[in-house]
Amino acid sequence: MFLRVLRSRRLAALLAAAWGLGAPGCADETALDDTTRARLEAYRLPPAPPPDPSNAVADDVRAAVLGKQLFFDGRFSGALGPANGDPDRGGVGAPGEAGKVACVSCHDLTNGGSDHRSRPAETSLGAAYDGRNAITVIDSAYSDPALGGWLLWDGHKDSQWSLALGPMENRLEHNATRLQVAHVIFDHYRASYEAIFGPLPALGDRTRFPDDGKPGDPAYDAMAPDDRAAIDRVFASFGKALAAYERRLVSSSFAPSPFDRMLAGDASAMTPGALRGARLFVGKAACDECHRGYAFSDGKFHNVGVPQEGEHTLVRDLGRAAAGSLLTDPFNRAGAFSDRRDDAQLRALVIGDRDLGAFKTPTLRNVSKTAPYMHDGVYGNLRDVVEHYNAGGETGGYAGTREVTIEPLLLDAREVDDLVELLRALDDDAPLPSSDFPEGLTSPPQLPE
Repeated sequence: MFLRVLRSRRLAALLAAAWGLGAPGCADETALDDTTRARLEAYRLPPAPPPDPSNAVADDVRAAVLGKQLFFDGRFSGALGPANGDPDRGGVGAPGEAGKVACVSCHDLTNGGSDHRSRPAETSLGAAYDGRNAITVIDSAYSDPALGGWLLWDGHKDSQWSLALGPMENRLEHNATRLQVAHVIFDHYRASYEAIFGPLPALGDRTRFPDDGKPGDPAYDAMAPDDRAAIDRVFASFGKALAAYERRLVSSSFAPSPFDRMLAGDASAMTPGALRGARLFVGKAACDECHRGYAFSDGKFHNVGVPQEGEHTLVRDLGRAAAGSLLTDPFNRAGAFSDRRDDAQLRALVIGDRDLGAFKTPTLRNVSKTAPYMHDGVYGNLRDVVEHYNAGGETGGYAGTREVTIEPLLLDAREVDDLVELLRALDDDAPLPSSDFPEGLTSPPQLPE
């Protein structure tokens, strides 16, 4: 049914163009007819992101202020690998140095929340090179738990707070451990943490709580079960504070984009090309089949025929098919560290053949700031992305099978330009003033000694 509807929409648009017919009710080619306007209304921003019941401090101002400091603090990272040391490649320090990688290192909040440091640009350099392009954190709070709330390119996390934990212990990213994280909090953030989450364990006792370790490490595994559980609780709370800050990093916290100003009634906010692009987006190009709703994402996973290319990309990326680890993740929304345990989405989670090589539909908000594009950063500019879809995707070079809905769009050169113009109109303006962050929502905070 979906494919028939999609094809009929495209066919109608193509026939209208061939017969010289404009959109119904349009006085000129840049005017938005009633049908187009009705479809675009679905993209209107809500006043706040959907709630996250699994995080009791998600909307606690104190947690957000603490979370911002954690976001900018490089002390939550371990030794750098040999790929670092060359500033021309975006290295953050010398190999072997610790305390150099912060969340902001790969999520530049002044430039769309993505990585603009690493070279080559396709994938991110933390402690080592990752195999995927760093996805923006801005608007990640718009991943609605009612739709699964799946996060990251393959959806192997189901909340913002659990998402924040994975990079910490990933040897390619922060290369830290949960014991290290707990000690940095104890040494530098104790008062702020305890005011929100209650007393920390007796981390001054290094016999009970070694300096470093995570599950699988002898130092961590040798700890008493109750002490391991206490460290895991601190680790989860660390993620919840980060998530409280990242919930503020949504488009409604920024001055509105030209697109949002247009929806609010400013007829001059978008260029004629962007307006034509908006008609294409919900019409002939049918971009809204996947990029829908205020987040410009259906929250689902699709194989759109993106080739695996690049110096550090994975030779074969399984995408969503490798996300089964979520089911056994102790920090998922159904686990002991969730503030409202809910396994409904996890019970419904089934990974099948169609998930091979499938990746989450990313938000398009701020998209012109987040180059390069796709999960492996294979495309360096927006026109390349539109041309990918215009050609109906690639025929090989990726895992799995391209979806049958990915067909040539038959857009001419001006229509491609118009879609790119629309995408540029989705960029937010500067952060709005916030009394919670006197220094500014995205500016570096003062860190404790």
